Amino acid sequence: MSAVGRALPETIEEGNLVLLYQDPKRKWITTVSKQRFHTHKGFVELETIAGKKFGESVMTSMGQPLAIFKPRTVDIVESFDRPTQILYPKDIGYALYQLGTKSGDKVLEVGTGSGAMTASLASAVQPEGHVYTYENRPEFLEAAQANIEKAGLSSVVTFHNSDPSEGFQEANVEAVIVDLGDPWKMVEASRRALVGGGMLAGFTPTTNQLEKLAESLRSRGFLIIEAVEVLLRQLKTDAGKLRPESRMVGHTAYVTIARKIQQGN
Repeated sequence: MSAVGRALPETIEEGNLVLLYQDPKRKWITTVSKQRFHTHKGFVELETIAGKKFGESVMTSMGQPLAIFKPRTVDIVESFDRPTQILYPKDIGYALYQLGTKSGDKVLEVGTGSGAMTASLASAVQPEGHVYTYENRPEFLEAAQANIEKAGLSSVVTFHNSDPSEGFQEANVEAVIVDLGDPWKMVEASRRALVGGGMLAGFTPTTNQLEKLAESLRSRGFLIIEAVEVLLRQLKTDAGKLRPESRMVGHTAYVTIARKIQQGN
């Protein structure tokens, strides 16, 4: 079972993945081992973390306390190497909620990129489910494989360095996620791979792409449940100064959610 998904013991053990947290801008993912971990405020002998509990702290050699947390999927994804632009958590989370992705599901992904959505899907379907992800660019696939290995999710992910537009190697899947510049090219292959009533999520940065995707979905036996834009505005929580941040995460992608209507293959 993966480092993210398995039930970790009350006390931290060697080999556990941990998040060392100083503040929102200074936090690190590492594995408890006999190695020395360096920060700008001194180093930590990682083996001293073994035996502690999540939520406790460890001191660096310069006296800086670092809280020790169990890393969430979003923490791990933030630590990924990124040769490509990744989907934003607000879009990933919304899509997973609408798709209803759960443990045991078999899911297809087109456009692995750096593996942010891959890791999120894998965390949702483990331990009994599986993610099959397709990426044309071998350099992107190599980076994504390293990221998924870092997340401890390799056992539930299969990588394909190929273009599945003519058809997937897998069938009878519960969901297909498409993150490509021309997602409409994947609609027919997705329809054939999905179970009756199966779900599809498409991510498009422009309205022109969304229009083409919607037209293709309607013409190939899908019910479009919705197309949305998710905006995110964070708040300052300083005492006596609660207000919205001056900047916000605006448009990143349009998220289209559709469902296959069973019409026979």
